Amino acid sequence: MADRKPAAPASSGSAPPSSVGSWLERADMLPMLVLLGLVTLAWCAANGKWTAAQWAMPAAYLEPEKCDVIHALAMMKAAGEGEFVPLAWKQVSRLGAPDGANWNDWPLLEELQIVFFALLAKIVGLFAALNLGMLIGHWLAAATFYAVARYLGCLRPWAFVGGLAYGLAPFLFAQSPHHITTEYVWHVPLFILVWRWVATDPGLPWGSRRFWFSIGVAVLTGLQSPYFTNLLCQLTLLGGAARAWRRRSFATLKPVLAVIAAAAVAFVLMNLDTWTYRMANGANQGAVVREYKWLEIYGLKLVDLVIPPITHHSAGFAKFAAEHRAGAPLLDEGSYLGLVGIASLALLAVTAARGMVDHGRMPAAAWQVLWIVLTFSTGGLNAIFGAFGFTLFRTGCRYSVAILAIALMHAVEWLSERQRAGAGRGASETTQIGTLTAVIGLSLLVLWDQVPRSPTVEQATLIARQVEADRSFVAEIETLLPAGTMVFQFPVMEFPETPVPGVASYDHFRPYLHGDRLRYSFGSMKGRPREEWQKGVQQKLFEGAVPDQQAQKIRFSIANVNAAIDEIQKRGFKAIYINRNGFPDRGQGLFEALAELGFDTPPVMSPLGDLSCVMLDKPSLSGK
Repeated sequence: MADRKPAAPASSGSAPPSSVGSWLERADMLPMLVLLGLVTLAWCAANGKWTAAQWAMPAAYLEPEKCDVIHALAMMKAAGEGEFVPLAWKQVSRLGAPDGANWNDWPLLEELQIVFFALLAKIVGLFAALNLGMLIGHWLAAATFYAVARYLGCLRPWAFVGGLAYGLAPFLFAQSPHHITTEYVWHVPLFILVWRWVATDPGLPWGSRRFWFSIGVAVLTGLQSPYFTNLLCQLTLLGGAARAWRRRSFATLKPVLAVIAAAAVAFVLMNLDTWTYRMANGANQGAVVREYKWLEIYGLKLVDLVIPPITHHSAGFAKFAAEHRAGAPLLDEGSYLGLVGIASLALLAVTAARGMVDHGRMPAAAWQVLWIVLTFSTGGLNAIFGAFGFTLFRTGCRYSVAILAIALMHAVEWLSERQRAGAGRGASETTQIGTLTAVIGLSLLVLWDQVPRSPTVEQATLIARQVEADRSFVAEIETLLPAGTMVFQFPVMEFPETPVPGVASYDHFRPYLHGDRLRYSFGSMKGRPREEWQKGVQQKLFEGAVPDQQAQKIRFSIANVNAAIDEIQKRGFKAIYINRNGFPDRGQGLFEALAELGFDTPPVMSPLGDLSCVMLDKPSLSGK
């Protein structure tokens, strides 16, 4: 890198990099390996993944709070079958029957990540790939934080603790596996370098290594979650503008704007498929629905930074968290910073207060955290923009992980500076022992405080039973139906993000995950008229249906059920898949109505009894 400063004097315990502005040295390899080893063991403990059989099962499956994992797995499967190609229009042939599922109206930027996970699935299998993808997210976060800390001249012991705290951030555990692309926040520590460079002299000299590195960070960020692209651009612009104001030269903003433009270009690139599809087929206003209320509900909240998860190792902490969650009217996605993170944020606050009192200025890290809080807290600037219709960034609590990265890096630098400053005042051996003791203690605290409890045997057994039941169910119906047969799914559900009572948003993807021969009606994006006929079928099915309280079932109109089945058959469907949880009577009334119409072959039932499949092997009444 250009513009390196002279090295700080070495202190006992661990030498700094050869110069501030150096990346990892050979002596960093062992700490890095130990760091990644600890992260691996912690992750395996948190998810109960110690054997090959456990790795072959997903870390979550049908749990209501993590049911989006089915969607992630469906995207991975589509990518593995060559129907989820980055930058190209996506038509998934085995979903959205009879036409194929349109996956082009939803702007998904993390397509490269999905393809990466799909490539892993080719090697180790779908569920194991999801698990490995989760672990890689933790590895990258820990390693990147450690590398950035070392580049900034931090001592190895403190860089190690910071890397461990960030690599095992509660946010990462909270987002996986159902939001696995959101879990990938490994690049956020790189933002700290960019923000520091644009705000301080000599800035980002055009064409320098700093400049091109920042461009690279911007491009990498633009290819991933738009949440963090948004944050990178905001604070890069603010830091660059502050420096331009101090120097009274807005020419210094040119490289800053180039960094923002690089992120924007990557963002546009990943949206080209969606935008060109809309240009060719017209806008679809119903696909992406972002109601203002979610900006309030999922906004960043300071209280959530200190509320531990209900999976905490401490029974007292877990009880406190459960009571808070039960009483809190708003929601969160894993904002807890951990005790080390909270202490780091407190240190930053004290440093900022002392800086204002003594010198009339705060460290840049404090301004960055303040901006995040003011912008993304419930009722903050993001909500104000949302009130005028800009509701894209609805989950402001996700920016808590950026606060954690900033606070941890400040603490790691502060501890390194204090250790160097005190190197000449104490015996080297004493300093080494004290540092080692502190690092071991803090590392143990991170492992105890931030790593969730392992799943119970009952939880792991339930997931295995659910997965095996789905496999068995799909295997049976695939033996009864020819390849390419279309299966209509009840209850009719829109995609994406549209649950119905008893059935989570993406439950209808379950048979798709476990087979490779049949086509299913669910999965094409809502908002276009092509799929409206499915709603008409369901409406016809329930016309005239009345609840029979005495028999505890729904009595359907035979004529209307026949009309619905007739429409399904005319479109080429040969079977009906029924998620019984979507019917108040578990589908009993519908089974009886179908039997009365002549479809009296016993339905195929999932071993768990929640899924069923009725073969339409006889004509409807209108065809007799």
